Amino acid sequence: MNKIMPQNLKAPLLFSLILGFLATQAISISNKKTLDLIEQTCRQSGFFALCDSTLRSNPQSSNANLEGLAKISVKIVIDKANATLNFIVDLFKNVSDPVLYRSYGTCIDSYDASVERLLPKAIAALSSKDYATSRHDAATVAINVNACDKQFSEKTPFSDRNRLVHDLSLMSAGIIELLG
Repeated sequence: MNKIMPQNLKAPLLFSLILGFLATQAISISNKKTLDLIEQTCRQSGFFALCDSTLRSNPQSSNANLEGLAKISVKIVIDKANATLNFIVDLFKNVSDPVLYRSYGTCIDSYDASVERLLPKAIAALSSKDYATSRHDAATVAINVNACDKQFSEKTPFSDRNRLVHDLSLMSAGIIELLG
């Protein structure tokens, strides 16, 4: 049984197929441009592998411009710094040694300043296009992490977390620097 499509349906069907194909190509080109922006940005951040995996793991990155990528990266630093702060606080609850107590306290103070003041200020400065302040505040988080690390002569249960927050904050500062 061979059915023939009526002539009056061929043109709209062909038009719909072409329109669908063009829309798919436009979306593909748009996504490729964003992915190219992520790669280009990360190559200049000083932490390519970390930057690339971090930004690509965030679904909002696929539609972001450079300023959007900077905001996403700072928000990720906030999340990681906050998680590290909570981890240190949980460990701190069981510390009885006075030297360790002071050292953990210094780390808590450093992370608290980063999470409560510096990183929110970096986001606000990004929104107002005060890139120098934003970059400075993001980079200062790395200094705070270093202050925490210097409290200990050996590796701590949060040394790897410190390294991640340190590197993410410098990565964010590097992305913000690209804005001007």
